This record gives sequence, structure tokens and C-alpha cells, in this order.
Amino acid sequence: MKKLLLLLSLSLTAAAPTFAETETVPVGIRPCCAFGTGLKAELGSVPVPFYSIKNVLNTEDVNAHVFNDGSASVVGSLFGTSDEVNGLIFTNKGGFIDTAHVRDTADFAFYLYRSLKQREENNYEVNLTTELRERRIVFENLDQLNSDNHDEAKLAALMAFRLAQWHEIAQWFGLVSVGGFKEYPSAFSPEDLYSNMLGALIAYEILKINPEIKQEAFVVLFPDYFRKHLKMLDAQDEDTTIAKLKEIDGIWWDSSKRLPNKWVVKTRDYHFSLDLIPNAVTNGTPLSLTPFEELEQYGQLQLVKADKIQSFDILPSTLTDKSVWTHEDFQAIGDISKSVDDKHENNRNDALTLKLN
Repeated sequence: MKKLLLLLSLSLTAAAPTFAETETVPVGIRPCCAFGTGLKAELGSVPVPFYSIKNVLNTEDVNAHVFNDGSASVVGSLFGTSDEVNGLIFTNKGGFIDTAHVRDTADFAFYLYRSLKQREENNYEVNLTTELRERRIVFENLDQLNSDNHDEAKLAALMAFRLAQWHEIAQWFGLVSVGGFKEYPSAFSPEDLYSNMLGALIAYEILKINPEIKQEAFVVLFPDYFRKHLKMLDAQDEDTTIAKLKEIDGIWWDSSKRLPNKWVVKTRDYHFSLDLIPNAVTNGTPLSLTPFEELEQYGQLQLVKADKIQSFDILPSTLTDKSVWTHEDFQAIGDISKSVDDKHENNRNDALTLKLN
């Protein structure tokens, strides 16, 4: 057992970059959180004994925020030694909230905002690490932005959310971010994009109120704002979250499967929109980035064809022949992903409309 746990730890640490310096681009995603509780893992086909991820939090657990936590803290997150903890929280008005997704998008929004505020040119590119395709954000005509109207903060929040949307697609098509594991279980998970949009909007709120904020202050303020929004969404305690997850075991997720098996998650949400309503709850709180959409004329996420990705072969030539994809291609790709999953015996995409309150 010790050998397997050591192997798991080393595999997750091998590709881990160091923490970013102040005001640098976030490394990537945080390692948490697959949907479910008491999740088990395996290395190849070998189960890891006595290993389980509880994966749920109370609101008061949302405390320390480590900017750009990323894959540098994988082992700490899994074994509970990180200053920052992440997991799922069930809320009566927002459904399940994945705190890692909230934090990831907030960090990217902050980074992009600082990039925009410190710009020396009105046209420039931000080049990010590759996620199956090369990711770049092209900014143009930035002299037309109105800082008094917080346009930089709005554009940063929108671009951070676009990055999150692409990440869902990349996961479904076999993205490997941490330790050689593909991220199939997290792709299009029902709580992901709502959580990402919540992070974008929390970051925007902080930036709007504190336009000159630096990274050191952002990480201090973020937990307070996050907890405030969780309370507004009527966040429930850890025991309630566990009970809600167990209620949909075998429907939305499958406790008999082991990570990184794709079908740990059985129900997915492939809907791309700037207007979101949370899944799993009745009369949930809608979130929207649509008021910021007009600013997309000044910034665009582009996914540039890189190496040959075999999994993309299921897409039509109208997509595969394009050298650059944008958010306008996302829904078509999502629809194809859904059509494939709908044919699998383990899928329960029909259960997306299920309500837990």
C-alpha cells in the first residue's frame, strides 16, 4: 500500500511547476474536484487501497486562497496538507459549487485585469500554455475601453470564463494536466461552468471596488467575498452536501467507479452560454456575463491548431480544417461530445433536470 501511495504522490508531483511569482500567469487548474464524495482512485488497473477523497466542505472552510495554486499543490490537496482547501458545497440557490473552479477563474480574471491595466500597447496578445490547442487572447483597440466604467475588469472576467469553457472541451477530448492522468471525469460536470462564472463575477466585484489592487491584497480579500456569495446562495453544511451527493449516487455519479475513470460522472451539461441557471435546484440564482459581451470586440480567446490530436477526428471537417477556433465553435463541439456520450450505456444525461430541493 505504501508503495502505491508513494507512486501516486510522485506521479502527481512529477510535472508540478513551482508557485508563480507575483502578477504572473496562473499555472493552470487546481487538482480538485471530481463530482462525488468518498471517491476512490486507481493507478492503471490497480486500485489504491485505503484511499478516498471526501471532497466536500463547509462555508467556513473557504479560508486561505493561494493564487495560482495549480498543479503545484496536487499532493497537498489530496492529502489535506495545503493551506488552501477545495471541494464541493451544496447550495439551495446555486446547486453544487466546486470551489476549485471558482478560484481558478477568479485567478485568471485577476491576472488578465492586471495585464490590461499595465498594458503599454493598444493591441497585444497573451499567450498561455497549450490545452490540446495553443491558447492565446488577442486584444485590440484597447484605447476605446472606458476605465471609469470598469471595462478592463469586465473584459478580464469574460475572457477568464471563455478559458474555463474551453477547458471543459479540452478535458473531454483527453487533456492531461496533472501527473499523466486524463481529466475525463471532470469534463462537462454539471456544476463546473456555473462555478466558473461565479468566480469570474466575484473577481469582477473585487476589481471594481479595488481598481488598483495587487495580488497580495487579492488573495486576502478573495475568501471573504467568496464566503459572502456562498451565504447568498444559501450554502449548506458538509453533512447536507454529502447527503445530497449520496442521493444522486448512481444517477449523476457512480461511487463504484474509481478515478480517473470517465464514468465516475454519469450526467453532464454541455450547454455553453453567458447566461446560466444552476443545475439540481429549483428557482436557482441565475448568473450572467451577457452585459459584458459587447466588450468581446476588444478581446478574443483563440485556440490555434497545434499538434495532431487524434480525438478531434470525430469532429467534422468544417471544424478540423479551421486553424483557429473561437467561442463561436464551442457549442458545436459540445453538441458532438454529447451525442457520443448519449450512446454510452453508463450515461445519464437525461437526469440533468433532476432537482434536490
